[in-house]
Amino acid sequence: MSTKQNQVPQNTEKLKEIPKWTRKYAQNRTLTTFVILVMICLMSMVIGVPLALAMMAFTRENMILFWACIAVSVAILISLIILVSKFGGKNSGLIDQRIDKWIYRKEGTATVPVPKLTKKREWLGIVSGVIISIFIGGSMYLAAVGYISYKYVQPISAIFIVPSSFFGYFLQRPRFGPVLLIFPILYAIHAILIVAGVPIFFTGILGTFNMVIPLWGYMLLTYAIGHVYSRYALKKLKGITHLEGDVANGD
Repeated sequence: MSTKQNQVPQNTEKLKEIPKWTRKYAQNRTLTTFVILVMICLMSMVIGVPLALAMMAFTRENMILFWACIAVSVAILISLIILVSKFGGKNSGLIDQRIDKWIYRKEGTATVPVPKLTKKREWLGIVSGVIISIFIGGSMYLAAVGYISYKYVQPISAIFIVPSSFFGYFLQRPRFGPVLLIFPILYAIHAILIVAGVPIFFTGILGTFNMVIPLWGYMLLTYAIGHVYSRYALKKLKGITHLEGDVANGD
């Protein structure tokens, strides 16, 4: 009798953990974003190669090659926009939604309700994204023309990328978990190490990768860690609720 009496409180305590692990699972279903980031990274590489050549041609005053590379970049960009738009539309759904449904087809949907953003906050997020893009492009251009060293491109970019990443996280909270803060923390540490003299940067023509590799690398690593943590949370949920099979639905 004593064993059964002790088991009831233990089961009750375990059941109380269901909302916690459900929230953690939903917050860290980041595999869809990881896949989309890989796609964007590949697209950026396709566009980035002719843009890099255009930048080199501009610094060497080879305007024929410059405009040729710009034309190729624009053609590739238009082609990618047309290709991506084929996955969208009112009937087929957005590409991220289709990827999410395919990846988590055995697990259903799981989302964390978030307060509806005001128009002011929505515009603030859009404006900050545009400003960051301008800063990134401007930093790369200034490095290409020799105004700043490629060595310091990443630390300079950290000045606006790190705060904006924290801002984006708190703007979307609690939709995403704190795992996403790994990216700005690692990016900031990387910048501090470079300023401190640690030689974790490229020189010469490879200097253009000093910001690109940490930016994409730390983002992909962060979302990969989020995905692994979601698997752990799902395993905990199955253990608590004695789920069988591969289904774990929740909204």
